[in-house]
Amino acid sequence: MAKAKVLLVDDDEGFLRATSLILRQAGFEVATAVDGRSGLAAAREHRPDVAVLDVIMHRPDEGFALARALRSDDELGATKLLLLTAVAQQYQMLFEPDEQWLPVEKVLEKPVSPERLVQEIEAVLDRAGKED
Repeated sequence: MAKAKVLLVDDDEGFLRATSLILRQAGFEVATAVDGRSGLAAAREHRPDVAVLDVIMHRPDEGFALARALRSDDELGATKLLLLTAVAQQYQMLFEPDEQWLPVEKVLEKPVSPERLVQEIEAVLDRAGKED
């Protein structure tokens, strides 16, 4: 069986290195990007099953914009999206997925344990497999 592909998009390169290692050890194929533009390019190149997006990168809403761009792309629209953010802690704002503003499967608060991130990715993939 082919490994599921995960794209990590975050401007924290330490997070990308550490999380990539953890996800590879869990059996995933991993690609990374440091911002929304390179994230969209990486998604087009690697065709991930799941993309894990940070919210605040170069712009405060970059992750939101990337989620909407991926969801509206004819070839990438089925990519499962997880939003990983510390926005609620920093700004006392809570976000819930919705079809227009935040078209993601789940919003996770940083910091998230490696175990939980792996569990959430597997859960999203499992639900996607049952929908097929």
